[in-house]
Amino acid sequence: MSVHNTNKVLAVVISAATLVGMGACGGSSNSSAPNDSAKNSAKCGDYKQYGDLKGKTVTMYASWIDEEGSATDKSFDAFRQCTGANVKFEGSRDLAVQLPVRVKSGSAPDVAVVPQPGLLRSMVKTGKAKPAPDSVVKNVEKYYSKDWKEYGSVDGKLYGVAMDASSKSFIWYSPKKFKEKGYTVPQTWDEMMDLTKKIAKDNKGGNVKPWSVGIEGGSDTGWPATDWLEDAVIRFTDADTYNKWVSHEIPFNDPKILSSFKEIGKILKNNDYVNGGFGDSQSIASTAWQDAGNPLIEGTGYMMHMAPFYQTNFKSADANIKIDPDGDAWVFQMPGKEKGSAPMLGGGDFAFAFSDRPEVKAFLTYLSTPQWANERAKQLGGWVYPNKAMDESLLGSKIDKLSYEALTNPKTEFRFDASDLMPSEVGSGSFWKKMTEYFAQNKSEKETLDAIEASWPKDK
Repeated sequence: MSVHNTNKVLAVVISAATLVGMGACGGSSNSSAPNDSAKNSAKCGDYKQYGDLKGKTVTMYASWIDEEGSATDKSFDAFRQCTGANVKFEGSRDLAVQLPVRVKSGSAPDVAVVPQPGLLRSMVKTGKAKPAPDSVVKNVEKYYSKDWKEYGSVDGKLYGVAMDASSKSFIWYSPKKFKEKGYTVPQTWDEMMDLTKKIAKDNKGGNVKPWSVGIEGGSDTGWPATDWLEDAVIRFTDADTYNKWVSHEIPFNDPKILSSFKEIGKILKNNDYVNGGFGDSQSIASTAWQDAGNPLIEGTGYMMHMAPFYQTNFKSADANIKIDPDGDAWVFQMPGKEKGSAPMLGGGDFAFAFSDRPEVKAFLTYLSTPQWANERAKQLGGWVYPNKAMDESLLGSKIDKLSYEALTNPKTEFRFDASDLMPSEVGSGSFWKKMTEYFAQNKSEKETLDAIEASWPKDK
């Protein structure tokens, strides 16, 4: 959801009015400390721990713009009101490129939010990032699972706190159309393949296909295809293999990875199975991921692999679309090989600091609390949080709650998005590019994996 994770959340055209309202850098706030009446209107008991920060300024740089940027900025209002701090928020869709430039030039923000643990590690290696203060470490140990602490750590030391999370291993479908046709939600991978075959047979020779797939996204083209492969790897191998693949302890083109790739290739390269209304399997490369859900509503497709955040795209297209277990669109978790086995692929955004000034430590501590997660949940639907102590009732929709429950369920076999953990040259580089060529140039699974393996940086 990286530049990767963020673009998985929304693709929004910035209007001139939005740019003017949010600042010349793509989305910034120069909010100043509030007046006394605003301060008195806030419930400030939980904020006394941060002290009096009147006259202090904290800058924050993230990849959230437009609605996400505005809502995130508002989520800091209680902190501003109760501490007197001036939190200046800036959002930019070019953060992955611009943050390293800023750090190198000596103009790093106080706090940055990155969607890739790989980018967090590279920032730590510059020597400019600061380890999380003890107050953040205590909160992370209290409110987050061990996995989230590890993903925010570099060489065993905590730097980043997870601000939000995404659960990606879901399949969108139309409950209404399933009911009309007598189709049932599959409980195993084999059942999902049987359903795929049945839908194709029921619509043989027509323009209706079981699956709708799109991976085009401008400069970020290819990322939805990486999710397909990652979900296959966590289902057809094991945790140890997945972790070794991510860290390159085994090659990218390891036989187990190739075997997993071929499993999804049975769907994605079968023209009887994909892209009714768009074309054949090669059309996947040129079909915008934002449009991939249209066939589910229009009746030319039945299933789409995409994270729950896609609900925003449905609502943007038509506010009357009912997202509900009995409605026009809903999700089921991509099944595993065995019934009851449903590994979860996910991601998240991590906040970390380039300064250890007291006000910066206080602000980062606030971001690690359930109070902040609650404030942002009030402002923005379509997002979930890994903070186990947040108020679940504040989540914006049924599907947000479903996603949150899947992420926080102790039985969930959670794995962080592989492309977000790999070196950026691969994770958001050759991995995206070669998966796109897999469709556009009709490359084989072996050719694709071999090319990505050849691109892996020799020093990483």
